[in-house]
Amino acid sequence: MAALLAALAFMAPAALRADAIDDNNFCYAQFATGNNEAAIGYCTKAIDSGELSEPDLISALINRGVAYKNVGNLEAAIADYTAALRIAPRDALVYRNRANALREMGDYDAATADIEQSISLDPQSAAAWYVRGAIMEAREDKVSARKFYMTALGLEPDNEAYKDKILGLDAE
Repeated sequence: MAALLAALAFMAPAALRADAIDDNNFCYAQFATGNNEAAIGYCTKAIDSGELSEPDLISALINRGVAYKNVGNLEAAIADYTAALRIAPRDALVYRNRANALREMGDYDAATADIEQSISLDPQSAAAWYVRGAIMEAREDKVSARKFYMTALGLEPDNEAYKDKILGLDAE
């Protein structure tokens, strides 16, 4: 009987962690299908469990940040991205996501600092150059915006969104 209890006690943390991983996976699946409120709930459950490894915790914070951004809670998104950066201070994706949320909030200086950090960490990220263009466009510097959008398009020549953005600027 004691051996059974010991085995159950040993297995419990793994089961909890599996539940946290499942919640993290459900979070991603929910926001990927547009159900951001459910995503926030699953990610919060996974994060609050305390059972995620660092890579899984970063993933959960990013996923919840994206879901928060999608529902317009930019402050919460930025808080999650900031928490992820405390764990992974050299993660270009997190800097890019936070830059985009800061841009949407109108904090162009902070957004610029973050996107420059993202680009310095991953200069081949077309998405980062696109966000850099969006920041410049928000600042009403269309010449610089076009240059950054062109850099993004050069890295991903088949990306229709980048082409459309450039065509839109050229039409103005």
